[in-house]
Amino acid sequence: MQPARFPPGEVLMTGRPFNESLFAEVDRLLAQGSCPDGRLELQTKETRITCLVHQSVPHLAGLQEGDFFSWVPLKDFPVRVRQLESPVCSLVRSDPIRVLLVAVHFRNRPEMQASTELVDISHVLKVLEKEGQDAALSLDREGARTLLFIQKGKPSRLYFGNPSDDPEEGTIEERLLLFAFNPRAGPGKVEVFKNLNIEPDPDAGTSFQRLAEAAKPPPPTSIKVHLGGRVVLQRPFMPPSMTIGRDHICELLLDNLSVSREHARLSWDKGRFVIEDLKSANGTLVAGKPVKRSTLSFTDRVTIGKFELSLGEATESHHPDATMIMSSGDDDKSPGYLVGGNQSVPMGQEITIGKADNADVRARGLWVRPLHLRIRPEGERSFRLVCISGRGVKVNGERVESTSLRFGDKIEVGRSSFRLVPVLGDEPTNA
Repeated sequence: MQPARFPPGEVLMTGRPFNESLFAEVDRLLAQGSCPDGRLELQTKETRITCLVHQSVPHLAGLQEGDFFSWVPLKDFPVRVRQLESPVCSLVRSDPIRVLLVAVHFRNRPEMQASTELVDISHVLKVLEKEGQDAALSLDREGARTLLFIQKGKPSRLYFGNPSDDPEEGTIEERLLLFAFNPRAGPGKVEVFKNLNIEPDPDAGTSFQRLAEAAKPPPPTSIKVHLGGRVVLQRPFMPPSMTIGRDHICELLLDNLSVSREHARLSWDKGRFVIEDLKSANGTLVAGKPVKRSTLSFTDRVTIGKFELSLGEATESHHPDATMIMSSGDDDKSPGYLVGGNQSVPMGQEITIGKADNADVRARGLWVRPLHLRIRPEGERSFRLVCISGRGVKVNGERVESTSLRFGDKIEVGRSSFRLVPVLGDEPTNA
């Protein structure tokens, strides 16, 4: 589904394939005053990421899929742009009110949603006038989003998603109603937003180049888990952050009662590794001293429960003693494979599936997380799937958060599908 179109403005740039030099070019246009207010949009067939510009600087960003909107922190804006597949970009200049009406979609949820077949827009306008407050009304028809700004209860500005739909006669209210009740037009969706106090992003005012520089990916890094002087687990760091704890939703699982369910978070933040304690019972220590939040170097040791963690250059992921933490199996012999998407991974130990380059198995799809789920042996011919992302996956067509798996089961993650296949000659036989 194509993202809904916001009312157009003055196009300064359009149809440009994205590359890193775009950020410098847009910064230069903003510095010249070419776009004091407007929006930078990067779009694929199904997704659009928008950064709103106010007073010639980045102000707020959001993600749009169809008619679904969500806020994207400015510090993550370059990251999300880099994750898009061959996006094209546009820079559009508009007035500040239009920027506000787009911003409200990313930061607030509508007070009301209804079809034009079920709601009388003229009655809605009368109620808003009686309340005498600032509000926004959106009318989405055939993917074009028409926006009305209401100031102290009175219609003040009207922007048509398709300018050709403007009747161009009567007052602002009459023009909207003529469009809404046009007998030749199909039904539309009406949304009303009453809270227009939009807080700027914490990083508002930071140039696109500085945002892009701070959002550069970390160097290939592995996390080593030490116990009793031995490395018992090694996992690649998966940006932007990994939660550490004994709960199965944690990206780095340490299954020991000395570790809290969600004990700490390791993040890559503006070019630095940062460890943050998540109000754990036993605390998080760096170089033997308790910390709430601390930057880390490759020489630091982090104590979490009975374990010590260190950072090192990434090597091939392995589990030196996987039976201690990750697996209930007795050895590393693989009873079968997870197969799909031109990938085949042995199932002798825990595997991870996600979008990250260093996940054991790569999956595609916008809503696939860097580390989406893990599968670990739980018996001779059975496995346990646990979804880390909270969005679930499909197993044999049914959406699940956690379930047992057996050979032959089909697993769907985003746009990727996989199947558990036994080792040839190891299939069960019927007596």
